[in-house]
Amino acid sequence: MATVLVVDDVAENRDLVTMLLSCRGHEVLEASDGVGALDVVRAQHPDIVVSDVLMPGIDGLELVHRMRSDADPVTASSPVIFYTANYLEPETRPIADACGVSRVVLRGADPRELLDAVDEVLAAGPVDVSVGSAADFARVHSRAVNAKLVEKDRALRHRERQFEAMATASPVGIALLGADGAATYVNPRLAEITGQPAGRLAGDGWLICLDPAVRGEAVDAVRTTSAAAIEHRYRTHLIREDLSDRWLRVHLRPFPDTSSDVAGAVVMVDDISDVVAAEERIAHEARQRQEEAAGHDAERLDSLRRMAGGIAHDFNNLLGSMLGFTQLVNDAITDEKDRGGIAGAAATIMLEDLEQVTLGGRRATKLTEQLLAFGRREINEPVVVELKAFITAFARELTGENVSVTVWLSEDTPSARIDRRGLDRLLHLLLRNAGEAMPAGGVVTIGARRDPVLGAAVIEVTDTGCGMTPEVQRRAFEPFFSTKQDVRTAGLGLSTAHGIVTQAGGEITLASQRGIGTTVRVCLPAVTPAGPGEQSGHPATGTRDRAGDITVLLVDDDEPLRRAAERFITKGGYRVLTAADGSAALALAEAHPGPIHCLVTDVVMPGMDGRQLAHHLLGVRPQLKVVFISGFAEALIAEDGTALEPGGRIIAKPFTGAELREAIGAALLTGPLTAGSSAAVSMETGTTRR
Repeated sequence: MATVLVVDDVAENRDLVTMLLSCRGHEVLEASDGVGALDVVRAQHPDIVVSDVLMPGIDGLELVHRMRSDADPVTASSPVIFYTANYLEPETRPIADACGVSRVVLRGADPRELLDAVDEVLAAGPVDVSVGSAADFARVHSRAVNAKLVEKDRALRHRERQFEAMATASPVGIALLGADGAATYVNPRLAEITGQPAGRLAGDGWLICLDPAVRGEAVDAVRTTSAAAIEHRYRTHLIREDLSDRWLRVHLRPFPDTSSDVAGAVVMVDDISDVVAAEERIAHEARQRQEEAAGHDAERLDSLRRMAGGIAHDFNNLLGSMLGFTQLVNDAITDEKDRGGIAGAAATIMLEDLEQVTLGGRRATKLTEQLLAFGRREINEPVVVELKAFITAFARELTGENVSVTVWLSEDTPSARIDRRGLDRLLHLLLRNAGEAMPAGGVVTIGARRDPVLGAAVIEVTDTGCGMTPEVQRRAFEPFFSTKQDVRTAGLGLSTAHGIVTQAGGEITLASQRGIGTTVRVCLPAVTPAGPGEQSGHPATGTRDRAGDITVLLVDDDEPLRRAAERFITKGGYRVLTAADGSAALALAEAHPGPIHCLVTDVVMPGMDGRQLAHHLLGVRPQLKVVFISGFAEALIAEDGTALEPGGRIIAKPFTGAELREAIGAALLTGPLTAGSSAAVSMETGTTRR
């Protein structure tokens, strides 16, 4: 095989020809310009030269002319093939013939043409050329080169006009940057977008399209990016000189030159103000929909709360009378057994049966307590609770086979005002829910801290359970909603927790992810710790030894419950006056010649409620003590569960005889509840103004 010299100023072209010739078995030499090629020919005498025509310095035509004029006969007779993309064969043929160029092959042709041409020229052997005068060569050479330059110039001008038309009509702003990052051209659209004339955008002026924080980064990208140019994207909020604002999307792409050094970059700037406005409008509409959905959820929960409270009120009246009479029967049987009126064995059986009835009633009472907690109408006693101490003590009492409980308490955890029993029930509910979400075991973390933004006390209970779907999360606080189809549950756990927290003036939220777990976050109003008296939250106990000379006015519209309560009070040794409603109670009090020491009244009654009745009687009997009884103290309890009559005793239905007598005794030991101690009562309308 032959030795072939490949001459081309573009390395990629040389590599391609070298690969082709090497595959044919030829030994390949390379030169990047005419001067180097002439040295190789003189020194190594290749069998054939394959050369480009247009090259800087000595072009292909000049190279062949010098070879033919060389004093070395081997050099002068070396065969040459022109392999070019710039000249067509008719353009180079006259001078090629004059210089003894064997063949002209176009780069756009099939590569096999070049290989076939090499084989044919090698077969023909050295050329025999009579070299003409230098003047004749210069004339022919100049004519060929000038013709090609004119053609290239025309093509370049045409492309410039095409680019200018395209850039002018472009809907995006365009800037061309030099290797130093300065703009050498900007189109009219960029001036329109920025509100700046093109002259001010030249040089570094185009950088107003970028935020100051990224301008240095963009310029460095132009100056240092290699041939593998990477597009850089930016988003900018531009305030123009006319004070109008624009949102811009900027794409910067460096581009290399043929030697793989960065030659500059192109910048495209699009005005996306309408897109951003649409995004903001969509986001605003999404927030509105979320707020509306939250409002609908709040309305639905409020309706459910009212329904739950009403149900609890009716059930508490029924349970109160049922449990009251059960207790009276229990007491009667016990007395008869002690006197020998009933055989001991028979009495024991009857008492055991009554105990089962009582246990059922107590279980029903727990259900109504949950309904009241959800409805935020549970009677409670908010006190200042030191959360760190409370949660630490709570965690010590926890036991479980498969669930591990960890506690994390921040040093700055504040105290909160909440009913202690309600807080205890809240934590038990959350831990029970967490345990049910981890049937195979897991970890529950109880944390407490101060929220620096809200200034609230935050309690978080996190489990590693199965998590919730978005639909379950949305309905999690609804009463009677449960995903546990195989468990007999009322579905009041989280709804009760929601009621306890909101009644304390706080907020409860949850975040959950399927397969990862759930975090319930409770925010409570933070307060400074109070003295031991306020922390306890327990009323002073009274005495049941006051009897005979003490008169109690009992008012309740539920007859069975009223009869049971009357017997409870009578057993304490008090004289009892009874009335079925407020009007009857006022008439009875007016007709009674002696003092009335204590009023025991239901709160929710038709016509005049218990609170209004108390104010009427206090107006004429200021020393009167008041005990409120209620299963749903709507008119007596504020949104946070505190009593609107701070001087009055409140006991929840159903109650035992001992609880009622203790409340009366405690009330008799306290100061009177004055008529002006709380919100005024409208006599004309029978409503309460809070």
